[in-house]
Amino acid sequence: MNRLGWALSAAGAALVVCGGLPFAVTFPQRSSFLADQEPKACGLVARSSPFGEVTSCIDLGRRTPPLPGDGHVFLLLETAGGTAVVRVDYKGTDEKTFTASAVEVPSWESPGISHETSERMKTGIDGRGGLKTQPWQVHP
Repeated sequence: MNRLGWALSAAGAALVVCGGLPFAVTFPQRSSFLADQEPKACGLVARSSPFGEVTSCIDLGRRTPPLPGDGHVFLLLETAGGTAVVRVDYKGTDEKTFTASAVEVPSWESPGISHETSERMKTGIDGRGGLKTQPWQVHP
Protein backbone atom coordinates (compact mmCIF):
# COMPACT_ATOMS: atom_id res chain seq x y z
CA MET A 1 0.00 0.00 0.00
CA ASN A 2 1.40 3.41 -0.90
CA ARG A 3 1.35 6.61 1.15
CA LEU A 4 -1.88 7.84 -0.46
CA GLY A 5 -3.61 4.58 0.48
CA TRP A 6 -2.42 4.82 4.08
CA ALA A 7 -3.47 8.47 4.30
CA LEU A 8 -6.94 7.70 2.92
CA SER A 9 -7.31 4.76 5.31
CA ALA A 10 -6.29 6.91 8.28
CA ALA A 11 -8.68 9.70 7.20
CA GLY A 12 -11.51 7.19 6.81
CA ALA A 13 -10.84 5.68 10.23
CA ALA A 14 -10.74 9.14 11.83
CA LEU A 15 -14.04 10.00 10.17
CA VAL A 16 -15.68 6.82 11.47
CA VAL A 17 -14.37 7.38 15.01
CA CYS A 18 -15.32 11.08 15.09
CA GLY A 19 -18.70 10.44 13.46
CA GLY A 20 -19.53 7.53 15.76
CA LEU A 21 -18.34 9.16 18.97
CA PRO A 22 -21.55 11.17 19.65
CA PHE A 23 -23.61 8.00 19.26
CA ALA A 24 -21.31 5.92 21.44
CA VAL A 25 -21.31 8.55 24.19
CA THR A 26 -25.10 8.95 24.38
CA PHE A 27 -26.08 5.29 23.91
CA PRO A 28 -25.31 4.06 27.48
CA GLN A 29 -27.22 6.97 29.03
CA ARG A 30 -30.25 6.39 26.78
CA SER A 31 -30.16 2.63 27.41
CA SER A 32 -29.93 3.12 31.18
CA PHE A 33 -32.79 5.64 31.17
CA LEU A 34 -35.00 3.28 29.16
CA ALA A 35 -34.20 0.39 31.51
CA ASP A 36 -35.34 2.57 34.43
CA GLN A 37 -38.54 3.59 32.62
CA GLU A 38 -39.51 0.13 31.29
CA PRO A 39 -41.21 -1.09 34.53
CA LYS A 40 -43.26 2.14 34.66
CA ALA A 41 -44.55 1.89 31.07
CA CYS A 42 -47.62 -0.20 31.97
CA GLY A 43 -48.78 2.46 34.42
CA LEU A 44 -48.36 5.22 31.85
CA VAL A 45 -50.36 3.39 29.19
CA ALA A 46 -53.06 2.14 31.59
CA ARG A 47 -53.90 5.73 32.60
CA SER A 48 -54.43 6.85 29.01
CA SER A 49 -55.50 3.74 27.10
CA PRO A 50 -57.85 4.42 24.18
CA PHE A 51 -58.91 0.75 24.28
CA GLY A 52 -60.82 0.96 27.55
CA GLU A 53 -59.87 -0.41 30.95
CA VAL A 54 -56.57 -2.30 30.99
CA THR A 55 -57.02 -5.61 32.80
CA SER A 56 -53.52 -6.99 32.14
CA CYS A 57 -50.22 -5.54 30.95
CA ILE A 58 -47.14 -7.60 30.08
CA ASP A 59 -43.78 -6.06 29.24
CA LEU A 60 -42.48 -7.59 25.99
CA GLY A 61 -39.11 -5.85 26.05
CA ARG A 62 -37.36 -2.71 24.91
CA ARG A 63 -35.21 -1.48 22.04
CA THR A 64 -32.64 1.27 22.17
CA PRO A 65 -31.60 2.13 18.61
CA PRO A 66 -27.96 3.16 18.13
CA LEU A 67 -28.94 6.55 16.72
CA PRO A 68 -29.81 9.34 19.18
CA GLY A 69 -33.46 10.01 19.87
CA ASP A 70 -35.95 7.32 20.57
CA GLY A 71 -36.11 4.29 22.75
CA HIS A 72 -39.06 1.90 22.59
CA VAL A 73 -40.87 -0.33 25.08
CA PHE A 74 -43.37 -2.92 23.84
CA LEU A 75 -46.38 -3.89 25.95
CA LEU A 76 -49.05 -6.58 25.52
CA LEU A 77 -52.37 -5.24 26.81
CA GLU A 78 -55.57 -7.08 27.62
CA THR A 79 -58.26 -4.42 27.61
CA ALA A 80 -62.01 -3.99 27.48
CA GLY A 81 -61.56 -3.44 23.73
CA GLY A 82 -59.55 -6.64 23.20
CA THR A 83 -55.88 -7.62 23.01
CA ALA A 84 -53.39 -5.03 21.74
CA VAL A 85 -49.65 -4.58 21.52
CA VAL A 86 -48.48 -1.04 22.09
CA ARG A 87 -45.09 0.50 21.40
CA VAL A 88 -44.24 3.31 23.82
CA ASP A 89 -41.78 5.76 22.23
CA TYR A 90 -39.57 7.68 24.64
CA LYS A 91 -37.76 10.91 23.75
CA GLY A 92 -35.19 12.40 26.10
CA THR A 93 -33.18 10.94 28.94
CA ASP A 94 -34.05 13.23 31.81
CA GLU A 95 -36.59 12.00 34.36
CA LYS A 96 -38.23 15.43 34.54
CA THR A 97 -38.32 16.43 30.87
CA PHE A 98 -38.81 13.23 28.86
CA THR A 99 -41.89 12.67 26.74
CA ALA A 100 -43.56 9.40 25.84
CA SER A 101 -46.21 8.56 23.28
CA ALA A 102 -47.80 5.23 22.43
CA VAL A 103 -49.05 3.63 19.24
CA GLU A 104 -50.62 0.25 18.53
CA VAL A 105 -48.42 -2.02 16.42
CA PRO A 106 -49.39 -4.99 14.21
CA SER A 107 -48.60 -8.58 15.14
CA TRP A 108 -45.59 -8.82 12.80
CA GLU A 109 -43.92 -5.89 14.61
CA SER A 110 -44.69 -7.28 18.07
CA PRO A 111 -41.68 -9.01 19.67
CA GLY A 112 -42.01 -12.40 21.27
CA ILE A 113 -45.70 -13.16 20.91
CA SER A 114 -47.22 -16.55 20.17
CA HIS A 115 -49.50 -17.45 17.29
CA GLU A 116 -52.44 -17.67 19.71
CA THR A 117 -51.76 -14.14 20.99
CA SER A 118 -51.41 -12.91 17.42
CA GLU A 119 -54.86 -14.30 16.64
CA ARG A 120 -56.32 -12.58 19.74
CA MET A 121 -54.68 -9.35 18.58
CA LYS A 122 -56.28 -9.67 15.14
CA THR A 123 -59.68 -10.24 16.75
CA GLY A 124 -59.21 -7.17 18.94
CA ILE A 125 -58.06 -5.03 16.00
CA ASP A 126 -61.06 -6.13 13.93
CA GLY A 127 -63.41 -5.41 16.85
CA ARG A 128 -62.00 -1.90 17.22
CA GLY A 129 -62.24 -1.16 13.50
CA GLY A 130 -58.52 -1.36 12.72
CA LEU A 131 -55.14 -0.47 14.17
CA LYS A 132 -54.87 2.72 16.19
CA THR A 133 -52.03 4.16 14.12
CA GLN A 134 -52.39 7.68 15.49
CA PRO A 135 -50.01 8.04 18.48
CA TRP A 136 -51.35 9.34 21.77
CA GLN A 137 -49.40 11.09 24.50
CA VAL A 138 -48.81 9.08 27.69
CA HIS A 139 -46.31 11.41 29.41
CA PRO A 140 -46.38 14.21 30.42
